[in-house]
Amino acid sequence: MDSLTDEQLVLQIQNGNREAFEQLYWRYKDRIIGVAYGVLRNQQDALEVTQEVFVRLYNNIDKYQPNSHFFTWVYRIAHNLAIDRYRRKRTASEVEFDHEFQLNYTTSDIPLAPSLGIDPERSAERSELRAQIAAAMDSLSEKQRTIITLREIDGLSYEEIAAVLDIQIGTVMSRLHYARANLQAALKTYIDCLDVKK
Repeated sequence: MDSLTDEQLVLQIQNGNREAFEQLYWRYKDRIIGVAYGVLRNQQDALEVTQEVFVRLYNNIDKYQPNSHFFTWVYRIAHNLAIDRYRRKRTASEVEFDHEFQLNYTTSDIPLAPSLGIDPERSAERSELRAQIAAAMDSLSEKQRTIITLREIDGLSYEEIAAVLDIQIGTVMSRLHYARANLQAALKTYIDCLDVKK
């Protein structure tokens, strides 16, 4: 069943095959967690949204149209549910950044030290960098944080992002440009301090 396409699995689910749904779950679980975490910045919320995504998928699988990519459909559901939860919790206290979860469900070009590193000073510097990046991400608008997450963390193409967010490719490029610029600006003071220390 691993060799079946998403669309073939959906067809089997629509015909009552629960094993096919389980296959889709394992195929997309970690990526959905990553999308939700990128928006929410909270492990428990990301896991709850992921569970809600798969409940929605199961309950609405008959609404899936085979002329659209399943990948786009599931990401749109995940993104919308994460945004809804984020908006509901926006007035709550600041979201806590969970280092272990970030290491498990996102990717980064920045080498990260384990929490019990051999070099305590270097480990502390990396921990501070992670916290600075998290704070910088939190300073972005909801739309900019989402687009950075989909592109830089989840690795979606411009076309896939446009489909997930239901926007034009030009809008994707524009939002991504401004999101990157704002992220760099938010990290500038920290980076300048590092340059001074050198």
